[in-house]
Formats: sequence, structure tokens, C-alpha cells
Amino acid sequence: MFETLEVGKHIKSSDFDQLEQPLREQLLKAQLELAARDYPVIIVVAGPDGAGKGSLIQQLNEWMDPRWIETNTFWEHSDEEESRPFFWRFWRRLPARGQIGIFLGSWYTQPAQAAVSGELEPAEFSLRCKEIESFEQMLTEDGAVIVKLWLHISHESQKLRLQEASPHRLATQRGSDLSYELQGTYQRTLEVCEQLILATDSAHSPWQLIEAEDRHYRDITAGQLLLQAMRSRSERDPGQATAHAEPANLPVTGQPTVLDSVDLTQRLSRTRYKDRLDTLQDRLQDLGWRAYLEKRSVVALFEGWDAAGKGSAIRRVTRAIDPRLFRLVQIAAPTDEERAHHYLWRFWRQLQRDGRCTFFDRSWYGRVLVERVEGFASPAQWRRAYSEINQFEEQLADHGVIVMKFWLHISPEEQERRFRLREQTPHKQHKLTEDDWRNRDRWHDYEIAVDQMVSHTSTRKAPWTLVSGDDKRYARVQILETFCKTIEEALETA
Repeated sequence: MFETLEVGKHIKSSDFDQLEQPLREQLLKAQLELAARDYPVIIVVAGPDGAGKGSLIQQLNEWMDPRWIETNTFWEHSDEEESRPFFWRFWRRLPARGQIGIFLGSWYTQPAQAAVSGELEPAEFSLRCKEIESFEQMLTEDGAVIVKLWLHISHESQKLRLQEASPHRLATQRGSDLSYELQGTYQRTLEVCEQLILATDSAHSPWQLIEAEDRHYRDITAGQLLLQAMRSRSERDPGQATAHAEPANLPVTGQPTVLDSVDLTQRLSRTRYKDRLDTLQDRLQDLGWRAYLEKRSVVALFEGWDAAGKGSAIRRVTRAIDPRLFRLVQIAAPTDEERAHHYLWRFWRQLQRDGRCTFFDRSWYGRVLVERVEGFASPAQWRRAYSEINQFEEQLADHGVIVMKFWLHISPEEQERRFRLREQTPHKQHKLTEDDWRNRDRWHDYEIAVDQMVSHTSTRKAPWTLVSGDDKRYARVQILETFCKTIEEALETA
């Protein structure tokens, strides 16, 4: 593959001067137009050491306005990054809609390094390639433009550029994202990278291979490819923010749903509840510290009907865990900053490091619940969300995170009783809104959405727990029991 690039393409200095100015003007114009679009541009720059990746990025920043470009480098992995799932470090640095993010050292770097050094077996390397392809597909389906540039130089050119007297040497050593190539692994590196490129060269995010022996040819070609990708995307979509989709047409099947299997008659006496609560909270307190010492994170999310008792159930859990070991994240309507990113972005960035707990009061499942039912997400968006969510949770579990998901189920009659009680209780009136009453009218629509959500996303690594919530005491104990059992089993099988 790469040998076919070594043909000596170059651009004379005089020709470069003629090509540079119009290209610069067009790139800047495309960048200014991008600011009004509802999608980001993600640029991945890769290639062997000495190929001029840093110089190209510097040139792109000079041609465009650097205030709206964020360059991300991942030469070294911090302790903070290593204590979270692999893709966390990239999710948190993704550009917002209307902006450009450049990645020098990306999600490709670590798998390539590990494969070259022999740390990754072929089967595992193939799996990592599939994860990357799925990650990029998720971003492009959300609208992102991904431009992947591979800069190639020959082995002889690399040797010359890495020599002690070479003017390229310091820049190469300072900015290397493939440091193992300095140890004479050029051919092995190309073999691995060829496999990587072939496995991730897709229609939604293709690789662009550029001969980089001549810096003028390298820079002009990369600039033209970037301009072409930005223009192609803007022509396909004028770029105005999409209006809210019409509410999805939810079928009225009359068939039972998964929620019908929840026994809402379950009750727990006050005395029994007090005994079980104390025992389980003591047990959970010990498990929280055991998980911390063994660096096993916990991610637990709480979903359910309005007034189902999520808040009170969460409080019974958090009272049992040292406040230094958890963070509780309450999810409401997304902010402008959150809307400017993929919907999973705001959840990735909240994940705590190894050994700590992250609790979500409502979660990423809003995409397939309220956003689906209320029409804030198009059918295409919420349908593909099932796969996106499963991938997200699988990545958490593969990193060692203990994932728990709770749906608190109550009957319509119990919900109305609690609504009336809130109306009559001054310190609870703020909990009841007009939206709560309105949502009752769409109970059946939400019921179908929950049924499909559970059936599509209750996996072996991240199963749903359906909580019988008509009796709050029973619900709290069921959740605490699930916490203790799940953490204990995870620690015993580690």
C-alpha cells in the first residue's frame, strides 16, 4: 500500500506561492461558514515519525483562524486517563458543533503501538479496529465530518530526518506519537498501520494517504482534501440547526410489555424495612471501600416514572458510601454547550476515575425515552442510540466498571396518589410541574418506549433491574440488595 506513494510528488516554491493564497482564503471562508453549522470537523493526522505531522498542523492553524481550532495531542497518557475507559480521553476533547478539532496522536496510536510491540494479539487488534470504526461511525451519524490524513515518507527519508544533525530531529522527538519507530521498527509499523487503515477505511470516514516527502506538496494536498471534505458536507446539508422532529408514531399493540412482569404488590413492613436497611447500608459501606482499594469503579443510573421515588432511593445508597468515593450527577435538559456535542459527550466527561462511583439521576437513556416520545430526536437518531448505548456500556464494563441500571416502576394509580400528595404538601410542591401532569397523558407511549429500551439494552455486562416501586420501602431495599450483590460478585470474580 505505502510503497505506491513513493513516487516523488512535489510542488515548486513558485507554484506553492500561487496555490497557497487562494487555498488559504477558501479554507478560512469554509471555517467561518462552519461556525454557523450544527456539526464539528474532526481532523486526524497520523503517519511515521519525521513525516511532518506537527508542521502540517502548524500550517493549518496559520491558514485558518486558530481561535476556533483546538489541537489535541496524546503523546503520554496521564494517570487520570489510565484510570478511565480508553475512549474517555477522546470524548472529552471532541470539538463542539461549528468548530474544528485536530488530533495528533489519536485513538489509533495506542492500538498501533501495542500491536507493533507484540502486546496485542491479532484477534484483539482486530477487535480494537472494530471499536474504532464503531466510534467514528457514531460520530459521523451524529453529523461530524472526520478527515483522516496519513502522511507517508520512505524509510530512507525517515532515517535522514531522525539523524542527530537533522533540523527535523528535535521537533520529531518532541512531538512523536509513535516513539517506538525510533527503535528501528519502520517496516513492522507500516505492516500494522496498513492493517489498521484497511480495517477503518470506511465511506463515512475514509483515510486520505499523502506522500509527505515534499512539504509543499504535503501541505497543499492536505489543505485541499480538508477543504473538499468541508465543502462536500456543507453542500449536502445547508448547515442550519435541525428543527425538532415530529413525535414518533408509537404503535398501539395491546400486547403486554416487560413492565407487566413487575410485581407491584410487593410490600415491606416498617420493622423489616429498618432491619434490612441498616444491614444493607453497613454492607454497602464496606463494599464501597473494597471496590476503591481494588480500583473497581461503579456506574449506576436511575430511571423511572415521575414520582417513582428515584431521589429517595438514591439517598439511601449515598448514605451508605463515603462521600469521598462517589459523585452524584443530576441530568436535566442539555445546556447549549452539551447540545453542541454528541449526546453521549456530557456523560463520558462525568465518569469518575478507577475505584470511585458515579451515580446518574436520569441518564443517556433520555435519548430513547423523553427525546423519542416528545419528538426531540428523530426516529433515525433514537433507533441507532440502542447500539450506541450498548457500545458505551460495553466499553465501561471492559475497563472493569461495575454497571448497574435501575428502572423504578409504579402503577398509574400510585403515581396519581403521589402527585396529589405533593400538591398538598408545601415542602414537596416544587417537585410537581405541569410537565408531570402532561406526561401522564402519554403513559402508554412511554410504556412502549421503556419496553423497547429494556429489550434492546439489557445485556449480560449491563443488565436492567426493574424495581417494584409502589411500596417505597420495598423499592429501596431491592436497590440496595442489587448494589451489594452486584459489587460482591464483581469483586469475587475479578
